[in-house]
Formats: sequence, C-alpha cells, structure tokens
Amino acid sequence: MVAYPGEPLNILHTIGLKELYPIIRVHFCVAGSFDEARFEDALMKCAQVAPEIFCKYVLADNSFVPVVDDLEGVVYQNLDPDIDISRWDLFMDPQIRVYLNHHGEEADVTIFLSHILTDGAGAKQLLQLLATAYNTRTVEGIVNHQDIDWLRKLLAEHQVEVKKETDHPAKPLTMPKLTSNKEQQTRRTHRLTLSKKLTAQLIKTSHKTGVTINDLLMAAYGQAVQRFSATDQISLACPTDMRKFIPGPEELRVANHTSRYNISVYSDVQQPFAQAVRAVHDAMVANKQSFQCLASVKTLVDNYDRYSLAKLQQICEDNYHVRTISYTNFGIVDFAFAGCQISDFDMLGSYRRAPMFQVAVSTYEAQLIFAFAMIGTAEEERVGNVVMLTMKDLLEKYVLEFSEN
Repeated sequence: MVAYPGEPLNILHTIGLKELYPIIRVHFCVAGSFDEARFEDALMKCAQVAPEIFCKYVLADNSFVPVVDDLEGVVYQNLDPDIDISRWDLFMDPQIRVYLNHHGEEADVTIFLSHILTDGAGAKQLLQLLATAYNTRTVEGIVNHQDIDWLRKLLAEHQVEVKKETDHPAKPLTMPKLTSNKEQQTRRTHRLTLSKKLTAQLIKTSHKTGVTINDLLMAAYGQAVQRFSATDQISLACPTDMRKFIPGPEELRVANHTSRYNISVYSDVQQPFAQAVRAVHDAMVANKQSFQCLASVKTLVDNYDRYSLAKLQQICEDNYHVRTISYTNFGIVDFAFAGCQISDFDMLGSYRRAPMFQVAVSTYEAQLIFAFAMIGTAEEERVGNVVMLTMKDLLEKYVLEFSEN
C-alpha cells in the first residue's frame, strides 16, 4: 500500500482533539464565468502535486494513506458546510473537503483543509495552486516540498531555551461561560470586513508609529477580550510561518511549517490603547530577536526519531497546547480565477466551542477581515461579534489619535 510519510510538525495538531478538531476553513463567493467542471479538474491537478490531500491520516506512524483517486468524498453540492462538516473524519477521509452551493448566479465555495496536513500559509499556497491549475489548466513542473532539514539546521544555529510556563501563562485571557447546555450550541461563523480606507489608514499609521499591523491587531484583540476577562495581562500565542527562514527562492510547501511566539504583557484597559500596542510590539521584537518561536517546536523536532508517539504528543501539549483564547493572522491572501470576481472572502481556524474563542485575521483585496468559527449559541455569537467590533473601535481611535499629531 502506498503511504506518504509525515514530518514531525504534523503531530502538533493531533493533540486536544476533543477540544478542537484541526481544520482550516476558507470561504468565498464567485461571480462571473465560473466553470465548475474546470474547478473540479483543478482540484484533481492539485492532488497530483500534493497527493496527501486525497489521503487519510494515520496517527500510529504519522503517515498519509490514499483513500480516493477522484472527487468522490471530496466535493459536495448543495449542503450546509457548517452542518455537514461534523461528518468529516481526518483519520478515515481525504484531507480536503469542498462544498459548492449557489446563490442566484453566484457560486458559494467553502474549502476545508486538514490542519494536521498543512498550516495556514500552506493552505494559502494550496489556494494559489488551485487558481494556477484553474487558470492555466496545468501544474506541470510544480513540486511540493515538506522536508524540515532547514529547520533542524536553524535549531542547531539558535540555542533557544524551552520553558513550559512560556506556553502556559499564569494569567490567561478568558471569555465568559454563558451556557452549560452543549445541545444549544451550533456551528457558526461570523465575519467583519474593514473598509479599504481604514485598512490603508492602519498601514500608514503603523509605519508612522513604528509598529507592525500584527502588533496593532494583537493588542486590539487582547484588550477586547480583557473586557470580559479578570486579568491585567495580554497573554497570547502568535503563530508564525517559518518558511521565511528557508534560504533560497520560495517553494510550494503545503505542509506544517508553523511555530509560535508567546507574549504576556501588562495591559490596563483604563490607560491609552497605544501603551498596550507598544508593550506588545516590544515583546514581539524581543521574541523575534531571540528566535523564541523555535522553542515551541524544538523538543518535538529534536526527539522525533527517539520517542514514542504518546511522548511526542505530550511534548506538543507542553509547548504548543490548545489555548482557550487564541489568535491567528493568516496575512495577505492572493488568488483569483480567470474571468471571475471573488467576494465575501474569509479564512478561519477550527470551530471553537464557547467559551473558547479565536479571531482569525486575513487580508484580501486590500481589506482586513476579522472572523471566527464557533460552536455556540446566538448569544455567544453576539459576544464574539462584540469582540471584533471592539477591536475595530480601538483601531479606529488609534488611527485618529496619530493622524492628529
């Protein structure tokens, strides 16, 4: 039987499965001359380059084994993705699942990817591969790379210190528990898209104040959640794409190449938001200078060939555990289908059962997009929306403050 071996970082998202199913959700609407047959052919071509997407994941030996050779069990028509996705089993089914629905002349596309197979950056690259296959009708010469030789070298060059408390903060952020009846909770997604004007203003202001857009977003998210949390700390894990550390030209890497920076900074919501931004910025600068992100994967990579799977999963729990309140920034997403117009884009992480919560940020067509995927009640969804609206309000005030100086 054919099997494709996994790499150490595939194991990162096999922990805490009862709390969090490891998936990435991409959604968009397509208008114009969208050709579904051409789209499905493009999916088949993607499987030629990254055959693991048509495989089940075998936890026992960290491998991917083919289960389909066509789109049966991959593409579904006229089903609600947020309801039907509960049937998806990464250990029995393909690592990709696509839902095609129609609203008038628009096609509504939802793509789910296994987070065991790939991270957010890899998901973006797969989207680009899908668009390339659709637009050019070929993937000839494109090769997917999953090796981590570059990471082993990086770990040897930077002797980072691994501390369990770094990933297990003493004062974590929390959200209120509004119900104890899980039967009332359903899968929900919510999106808030910032205007192009505000997005451009944020970029300009970040340059003016010497911080990154990500610093601003983390501070805004942290303070928004603090309004529901009895803590004076913003403690967040910030996933980071390690592909930027790989020397040479950029390659297709549908794989897990993500580690994370961990910050815990003092934040008083009664004081100017700019102080929280500066604290987050300073913490991130220090982390980047010390390559702190490598600490989250060092023990796993160093011991992959020596320890049992159970031990490796415990290492992941110690250094990369599922946080109740989490944050991710997928960065800029760039793809398009020839002759089509794409709207209503969002990119999300896994559905988190409230009071667990995550805001996922992405940028598409020069607009910042905040979104969350939740298992919760209508009331819990409203609270999640309040968090995103509070983020927007804090960012607007930051822009206004520094535009007046």
